[in-house]
Amino acid sequence: MMRTYELTYIAKPDLDDRTLNALIERVNAMVAADGGSIIKVDRWGLRPLSYPIRKYREGHYVFTLLALPAAAPARLEQRLRLAEDIIRHLLVRADEVNDASAPSSFSEEVATSRLEAPPAAEDIPADEPSAA
Repeated sequence: MMRTYELTYIAKPDLDDRTLNALIERVNAMVAADGGSIIKVDRWGLRPLSYPIRKYREGHYVFTLLALPAAAPARLEQRLRLAEDIIRHLLVRADEVNDASAPSSFSEEVATSRLEAPPAAEDIPADEPSAA
């Protein structure tokens, strides 16, 4: 069974375009070697990091939407950890249900409670005057 995953990784900032493209192709080949397929690759460009990672203050962000068999994510993460040009990565399972017509009970309850109008001022009982 193939599942959809989102992979975001940060490459070293000193990579030129040709080397970065080669790295993206290498990651795509890792996915294909595990029996997966690439759905979409989106380069976000050179961006500053929130905090230094391995003495780098910025990095090339790459987002990839991919489909993998059930056993493949662990092997892919192990290979990404060993890739020297990748300074950080995150692989998460994409939501299978993004249909607004079938929200979960909690999110439906929150959405409904936010849509309800607050009670009008005349509907709120007035406090009895205090005897002070």
